[in-house]
Amino acid sequence: MASSYDWWQEKLCPFDWELCRMVESLTGMMCVPKNAGEHYFFEANYAKHHDPDYINGIWLAIEGRAGKRLISIEDLPERETLYVRVNFSEENTATSVVREMPGGHPETGNAYCKRLEQIRAVQVERGNIDQLIQFVGNGEMEIERKPGGKATFHFRNAAGSVFCHADEHDYIIFVRDGLYGVIKKAEFEKEYEPK
Repeated sequence: MASSYDWWQEKLCPFDWELCRMVESLTGMMCVPKNAGEHYFFEANYAKHHDPDYINGIWLAIEGRAGKRLISIEDLPERETLYVRVNFSEENTATSVVREMPGGHPETGNAYCKRLEQIRAVQVERGNIDQLIQFVGNGEMEIERKPGGKATFHFRNAAGSVFCHADEHDYIIFVRDGLYGVIKKAEFEKEYEPK
């Protein structure tokens, strides 16, 4: 998907990245979300699948996953592509931003499933700082200096600057090739269960 971080990507929630990942798995082709101002768009290239029933299946899968946020799907047969436009989520917050973290080892995360979809994630807890650092490739845990103080995991970029935080009990999820997101505990546990 995205190879570098752009400000507008903060408007994408983890489920938007999952939608693109699902399209990639169905089409066998890259699916890159792009900014369109009030919404985002992507192209689902079906060049590997010329069967009309298969293309219709891809169309229906996108409709089902995007739900009410779907603006339109347009078939561009000359480009062998479905052109898809989706509204940004109104519920997205800074804690669900996807960030680029090159150098991580997503296979060290725990396996979780959502309706037969498996992801890799690690919960932010004081006792698993080593797993968190290995999972994303860097970072540190900070704990408030008072009884029962809150713990926060800080991501660091290549320059060493903190640019994303995950509070204690949040989940850090692997999205794709160095991209990681943060989802609040209640939201994550409503959608996923350990495999």
